Amino acid sequence: MAGTPIDDVVDWSTKLSTWKQDALRRLAISNELTDADIVALLAMVKYTAGFALTSAPPAPIPFTKAHFGNGEYQPIVLKRIANVENVNRLVPKASLTFCPKALTIVYGRNGSGKSGFVRIFRTACRTRIENQARLKVLADVYGSTPGPQTADIVIDAGEGEAVVPWSPGNAASPHLMQVAVFDTASAELYVDGGNQIRFLPFGLALPHRLNAVCITVKGKLEAERAKEVGNKVELTALAFPAQHGTAAQLFNKQLNKSTTDAQIESATTFTETDQQRVAELTSALSAGAAAAADVTALLKWTDALLLEVRAVGSAFADATLDELRKLRASAVAARQAATVAASELFTDEPLPGVGSGAWRALWAAARNYSVTEAYKDKEFPVLVADGGAAACVLCQQPLLPDGAARMQRFQKYMDDTLDAAAREAEKAVEDALGSVHALALLGASDFADGREQVKRRDEMLAGALATLQASAVARRAEALARLRGESSQTIPPLVVPIEQLETFALKLKGEKDGLAQAGDNEERIKLLAEKRSLRTASCSPSAKRSSPCDGICSSLMTPTPRLSPTFKLVALRSARMSLSMPT
Repeated sequence: MAGTPIDDVVDWSTKLSTWKQDALRRLAISNELTDADIVALLAMVKYTAGFALTSAPPAPIPFTKAHFGNGEYQPIVLKRIANVENVNRLVPKASLTFCPKALTIVYGRNGSGKSGFVRIFRTACRTRIENQARLKVLADVYGSTPGPQTADIVIDAGEGEAVVPWSPGNAASPHLMQVAVFDTASAELYVDGGNQIRFLPFGLALPHRLNAVCITVKGKLEAERAKEVGNKVELTALAFPAQHGTAAQLFNKQLNKSTTDAQIESATTFTETDQQRVAELTSALSAGAAAAADVTALLKWTDALLLEVRAVGSAFADATLDELRKLRASAVAARQAATVAASELFTDEPLPGVGSGAWRALWAAARNYSVTEAYKDKEFPVLVADGGAAACVLCQQPLLPDGAARMQRFQKYMDDTLDAAAREAEKAVEDALGSVHALALLGASDFADGREQVKRRDEMLAGALATLQASAVARRAEALARLRGESSQTIPPLVVPIEQLETFALKLKGEKDGLAQAGDNEERIKLLAEKRSLRTASCSPSAKRSSPCDGICSSLMTPTPRLSPTFKLVALRSARMSLSMPT
């Protein structure tokens, strides 16, 4: 039978030091290590390192598959929640039963109490959310029933039903700590907080938990060392414990009495750019596929926004809005001129309003009916058909001489230069209305989400985008108003951050390329070498690092304070002087 993941963990543990094997054992049989566990592990570390202890530490017990229970665990089954008291507006003794072997769906109207039960589980199961204050479960603000908030959570851990009493502030039940509650509040931690959603089976989580224990033990060792010997560093103790062939290590190896101060200063220079590059490499090497996908999506959104912003800069500029006002004014003036001409031409017509907008719509409909249905392929208006008078396309009666003459006068008017010019000007306004920029991104409901992603990387650019969005929306409304002949409003100035967006897009592209490079095995080796070279070049106390330095800073067992570039300069000069002194 193929081995299980826990078999790989057991094989891996045999290569660890004895105290780490014992730590794995403790982690496998307990949800959390106690202070006594940490003290015992710390004593094992000291004893292994040769410390003289007042009492011998407990003998390390290696981790075995038996401690894991052969990988077989009885699942925790939520049976029901009952006897709820003073929680939101739930009725006294409220209860909710779950199906033990199928999906349970709880539904109801707003305010029916669904969220009240979820809030109890959030606190009982220690759900992770961004704002821990929101875990607080409130009583009924309209009720008058005194007493604490309580409930009974019934579970089955393999030995029959058991009741876990719940009340805010009580210690969490070890069984309920294994239950995950995921709702809107906890989702914000991942969506807005930038956390990655991960799930690891209990066995595969052991190495991660062991890493946390190592960090805890290291912190206690460093605290004890600082208390006993302080932060003084002996110059003779300066050394590179690991040889990686970096420039800093080679310089240290070649240091002699002929080394000049200028060479030392050049070799020990560590700029803000170097520190920024270390941070970029650390982020790229530690990121996963999800981070690469997030950066790719943000870059795609930024590129599209850059195109839109360039278009907005010209589409809603002051000069462009003035042109739209003039376009509308020209159409109105042209129509007024055509209307005056029509009023002079059709003074004797039986009905008023010839040449008006409604009349022209009627004439256009009549013409369309004539050429597509009544008299196909004949020029409109048709006055003669089949050797006799044609039927009027409006009243369906034969066109008498007066009617035929009127139709000719109407067509002559429609062919007139003034009306044609008015129609052309009105068509230009109509086309302009249809081509007003739609603000596909700046006007989208999710624009705030994209801007929030930008804010995490460039707060100033995010502020500029917020200002641009407000201005673009207002100016688009003004453009439509001017084309429709509506009253104008005061509009904000238009400031388009083209250069900032271009710079931001370039940074994103570099970040994307770096993540892609970190995902390739050969390129990843190059990045690790570059990071190692930079890390050995300086161990500044101001540098924020997530792991021990590969250079002067040593390992967990022999921590050495990080050195500032100035102190390293003095140290190297002193070392050079010692090389020149006679023995």
